[in-house]
Amino acid sequence: MWIIAALVEDYDVTVYTRSGFDLDALNALAGTRVEPTDITLRMARVETIIPVGAIAAGNFVRSLANVGADYSLRVSASGALPWGRPALHFLSSLDWSPDVRAQLPYGDAVPLRTRVSRVVAALVSGRPRRNAGDIFIANSNWLLRRSKMSRQGDMRVIHPVVPTIPVGLAWSERENIVLVFGRISPEKEIEACIRIVGAARASGFPGRLVIAGPHGEDGYVRRIRALVAEHDWIEMLPAVVSREKEKLLGRVKYGLNACRIEAFGISTAEMAAAGAIVLAPADTGQEEIVTDQAQIYRTEVEAAQLLVALERDVEWQVRAVACSADVRERFNPSQFTDAVRATARELVERKR
Repeated sequence: MWIIAALVEDYDVTVYTRSGFDLDALNALAGTRVEPTDITLRMARVETIIPVGAIAAGNFVRSLANVGADYSLRVSASGALPWGRPALHFLSSLDWSPDVRAQLPYGDAVPLRTRVSRVVAALVSGRPRRNAGDIFIANSNWLLRRSKMSRQGDMRVIHPVVPTIPVGLAWSERENIVLVFGRISPEKEIEACIRIVGAARASGFPGRLVIAGPHGEDGYVRRIRALVAEHDWIEMLPAVVSREKEKLLGRVKYGLNACRIEAFGISTAEMAAAGAIVLAPADTGQEEIVTDQAQIYRTEVEAAQLLVALERDVEWQVRAVACSADVRERFNPSQFTDAVRATARELVERKR
């Protein structure tokens, strides 16, 4: 949504989609204020009499070249799409390209159904190619480094906006909670977070663990629920939004993330912006948020030791909280929207 918020300042923006577009919900999630009058909604007519999503997805991709010809600027808001003309592509994960996807810890070992869907969509789309004049915008330097192997062309970094989160309670008033915040899905490695906090507690750490976020794959969520049920020091909450999210982020002392393929980590940034001390794994995009290397861990054992040490070191807590505070400024809306507008103008000017 912040991409749209940036572009409506200079362009008549059309959102081309094959599904619904709930502007109110998206504004609430992102913290934007895009008005219905700011955009035009253009629905893709790609459904067929055969109700197969992969076919519709392929038809959507095939339609882009014709649709893109109607506009002076084309933008892929998530991933890279073949518009057939120069476009901006915003990248937020390793999934955006098959070459880059191969770097995932599990490679391209996705479920059979997903692989079949990809093949069907590719065949239906006609495998169109992207344009040599494209600009690819990664959401972190970490993702940029890993994406360069794809050799797609001009690649840059624009860090995303971190939603405005009120600074929470004073440190002395916060609860001794480790929060795992974000989507409950396999790549987030929630089991590792449970092991880390369990090991820390075995070494004297008094805090408990709270897991909160929207649910992903059903089987994985059931597995995490089963693990939670085994421990009375873990609480699992449903997804929280708006004021409930602010209250949760503002009352916990610590945040924890175990995802080894996190390109940036909005949830990590939100926890830090709200005043929590966040621990994150090494060699991920989160190191661009959590800049104090003392909060970066390489093994689960090290993460548990950090929690124990943090709880016992008041001076370290003060330094870490102060370091977290600058997240609000580093990832504010203007740094993002200004960069997006400048890049869009550059691409449009190239064609003149």
